[in-house]
Order: sequence, then structure tokens, then C-alpha cells
Amino acid sequence: MLPAAFPSTSAFIVRFNSSWARRQLKGYVFPVIEQKDCEKKSILGWGPGGQKVNKSQNAIYLRHIPTGCSVKVHESRLLLKNEEIALEKLKLKVDRHLNGDNCYEEQLKRLERERQEKMARSAAKQREFRANLKVEEAKTLERIKQKENKISDAVKEE
Repeated sequence: MLPAAFPSTSAFIVRFNSSWARRQLKGYVFPVIEQKDCEKKSILGWGPGGQKVNKSQNAIYLRHIPTGCSVKVHESRLLLKNEEIALEKLKLKVDRHLNGDNCYEEQLKRLERERQEKMARSAAKQREFRANLKVEEAKTLERIKQKENKISDAVKEE
């Protein structure tokens, strides 16, 4: 997981904003990435900011040699922050490479989808219950009117 200082570092991480799902996977063990297994390069930056950004080497390229997974990061102007973010992204990428459909991201998606489906079923039950309640209320009101009409007819006959 990314540090709290970098909440919106990547689109695929921002999607999962459910703290409930993250708590469910609290004990998840990511693969260990050692420095000796990584190739690290500082590269020229890119994006908005003009000449200063494009000339400075504050972007980072990390490659995990055993798996061949690599990431490029230039989300901050500081090289150390970019390195931290790149390490987190690389950890997720290596996890996906090694565990496939059972990786952290997929488990998070699965949990969130199951929770959404459960909430949708619950909402549908509530809607159905309320609709049935309205129907029963209408029937009860109709019965009351019929009884009132019978009583008023009986009173008129006397």
C-alpha cells in the first residue's frame, strides 16, 4: 500500500478507496523485493512544468531483474519521493506477475465487487419491502373504508 502522503499516485490504486476492503486484506504478504534484485536509474522528467521539469533527472526507472517487471515514475519533483512511489508500484506489479488472479489488487477488486453486490441485494430487498408495505397499507385503508361504509349504511337504515 502507498504511504498516506501520496493518496493519488496512480489510477489503479485510486479506484480502491474502500477502507473496509483494505482492512480485510490487512495481513496480505507482498513479495519481498531486495535492492540487489533491482536495477535503478534516474531519468529525465516529463510532463507539465516546462524546461525545468524536462531537464532535471528527478524521474525514476526501476526494474525487477528476476521477473522483468519495470516501472517509470515522475509524480513528484523530488527524486526520493518518486523512488518510494516507484518501489510501491513495482511491488504491486511483481505481486501481479507472481500471483496472477490472486494478487492484492485482484483480491481488493473482488472484495469490493462482492460488497457492492451485497449492498445492491440489500437495497433491492428494502425497496421490495417498502413496496409491499405500501400495497398492504392501501389494502388496509380500503378495508377500513368498506367497514365505515357498512357502518354508515347501517346507521342510515335505522
